[in-house]
Amino acid sequence: MRDRKAIRNHLNSIHAVALANLAELTGSLSIIASMHPDTRMIPVRLETEYLKKARGTVTAEGSCEIPEPDFEGELHGKVVIRDSDGDEVAKGRVTVLIGPRN
Repeated sequence: MRDRKAIRNHLNSIHAVALANLAELTGSLSIIASMHPDTRMIPVRLETEYLKKARGTVTAEGSCEIPEPDFEGELHGKVVIRDSDGDEVAKGRVTVLIGPRN
């Protein structure tokens, strides 16, 4: 995510909610990529931990366990957000409910 004035806060760093949105997007995409085509999901929880002020371009990396095709229940996507120096600026976890597509 590019750093720009629209997502900065009063501390001249990337706003916490902008980082949370990036974590939700990245975690959800990692889960969607792992799901069986006959399932669907809905996010139910988002947790974000802020480790240091985020400045400059940040990169998010998401991961999750690959569920069995008939899996129903909660699945977690983990996210790490790093700045251009490779330092972790935030961590996130997206929890979704997985179930069969109607």
